[in-house]
Amino acid sequence: METASSSSTTTTNGSVNGMPAPYGRACTNCARAKCRCIYRTVGADCERCHRLRKECIPSVSVRKRNGKRTHVSRAAQLEAKLEDLVSLLRHQAGPGGTAPSPGEPSVASSTPAPSARSAASVAGDHSPHPVPVAVLPPQLPDCHPAHGKGRPTPVARGTLLGSVFEPQDVGPRSPTPPPVEPPAIPYCTYQPSPFEAADGLVTFRKYMLIFLPFVYLPSNMTEQRLRKTYPFLWFSIMTVTSKNADRRLVMSESIKKFIAQKMVMEHEKSLDLLFGLLVIMGWTHYHIKREKPILSLLASLAKSLVFDLGLNKVPSEPYISACLKTAFHPPPREKTMEERRAVLACFLLTSQISHSLKRLDALTWTSHMEESLQFLTQRHEWEGDDLLVAQVKIQLIVEQLNRATSQSIDNAPPSYYLSALHTQLTNVKTQLPSHLQQNDTILSHISYTELAIHEAAVAKPRISPTTTVPDLQRYAAMEACLNAIKDWFDRHFSIPSYVYIGMTFSYWCHMAHCLLSLYRLSVLDDPAWDRRAVRNKLDLLRICDQLKLGFEELSAKRRLDSGPTIEEDGFTKFNMMLRTMKSGWVAELAAIDGVDLNGGGHHSSSVEQYLDAGNANELNLPLFHAEDPEAWMAGLFDMNWDP
Repeated sequence: METASSSSTTTTNGSVNGMPAPYGRACTNCARAKCRCIYRTVGADCERCHRLRKECIPSVSVRKRNGKRTHVSRAAQLEAKLEDLVSLLRHQAGPGGTAPSPGEPSVASSTPAPSARSAASVAGDHSPHPVPVAVLPPQLPDCHPAHGKGRPTPVARGTLLGSVFEPQDVGPRSPTPPPVEPPAIPYCTYQPSPFEAADGLVTFRKYMLIFLPFVYLPSNMTEQRLRKTYPFLWFSIMTVTSKNADRRLVMSESIKKFIAQKMVMEHEKSLDLLFGLLVIMGWTHYHIKREKPILSLLASLAKSLVFDLGLNKVPSEPYISACLKTAFHPPPREKTMEERRAVLACFLLTSQISHSLKRLDALTWTSHMEESLQFLTQRHEWEGDDLLVAQVKIQLIVEQLNRATSQSIDNAPPSYYLSALHTQLTNVKTQLPSHLQQNDTILSHISYTELAIHEAAVAKPRISPTTTVPDLQRYAAMEACLNAIKDWFDRHFSIPSYVYIGMTFSYWCHMAHCLLSLYRLSVLDDPAWDRRAVRNKLDLLRICDQLKLGFEELSAKRRLDSGPTIEEDGFTKFNMMLRTMKSGWVAELAAIDGVDLNGGGHHSSSVEQYLDAGNANELNLPLFHAEDPEAWMAGLFDMNWDP
């Protein structure tokens, strides 16, 4: 094989110095022979072709000179892919798989110019001849079908919104459904009629708010307006005021599911939810079913709403906000009257539940809540504000008693502490407004608080169990307990039975506590304690008879209003429980007094009257007897409090 390496200098025939061809630019003969191609002069034949007397044909360049690839952004590539996908879907969506209409661009035409140009250049790399680049036709704008054929509104196809969210449809477009808003009230198969809703609101305003005035419903607040303003509160009111037990339980189940969906799944927080929870907590005996109760859970959810809404204190910024230079909470604002009532009522209910069930802690009292209490005292809008303020002040004393009892070693606060609490209670009673001086709700609350204070003194251990000297301070506290119980039942029996429908769950817990305390005082085995004098002053069996009479009257009236039901009404259950409890107490009191239930021995007045009334066959009824008040109330309300 010949080489031309020596021809890079002066040739033998006197020609000028040759110039090597650039890389990739050798003539076809040299390229085919794989020889170095050296041109004699610019524009002349190469030396090898000249020497071999061949035609020197320059080769066609297969490399693109100065070919810098056009940069295509990621957004443009994504838009191109989306346009290809949309066009492909349109093509497949045509009737019978036919080709798209002439006015609709094809899949290839929807690809942007940089992609087509790069494809042509790649094809040219494998061809010895240059391939002309196809020129894309101008892209047609999309027309929204809603604007009609006369005045189309173009949407740019080169944008992501135009290619995805505003595609051109092949066929007629179905109307877009409106966004579905989450329901504001629980879904329930039963919905009260307008007449039932209006009657329920009257019942709630007339009989229930006098025991727990947590919200102000003026006279112009109709049930339609309440449903629009506070829908969940409206549904909760309709539930507790429903006269039919079966419907009430169905609505209660709907409320439980609604709370779980709104608070747990959707993380919603609103004053309407808090109002509804206060209704359920306040009258939770209307939601009772033979299952584990959820009162503790409801109280915890109510407290979490108070925290999230910032009702108990002014929210402060966390330390991380200073690092991120971002505020986590909106600027503080003045609380509304509705918010102040809600946080005070939440404290009242959680504290009462905590004291009665010993299962959870009350909402912690803060200085911000104290400011709300003073604000409500000075700027009350209706008489219920004064009642709520008085109830909260009394419950604060009970909360102090609970805290002192839990912190003491023997669960008995010192005597001076109990004396100070009793002084505070006396001051609250003397400072009541004139329209509350004879209010049964607040006076019964005061009597129960007196019982709780004196019971703490009775619970203190004796000075010396073996000494014969009586503990006069202890017996004075027991006598004060008896007087407080008598005052509480005197107030209760002064209330008509039809008002019982508005009494809160805490009120019935107070009744259960008073009955249990009276029973213990009636059977207390202490040489210095006169049990007969206790029964002469306040007969336990007569108290049970009076309570049964009130429950029977109310149960009969509610049966007439609601008709036959599968589930028994709560007041019917109260009556059955009192009947069972009384039968057990008669047997125990008869044994204490030496009464022979078979007909012999000396009969006391109450036991004798009970036996002469033909109630001896009730003595075989099972008695729910427990040592602690919580278990006793479990039987009273037909509830299982065990975890």
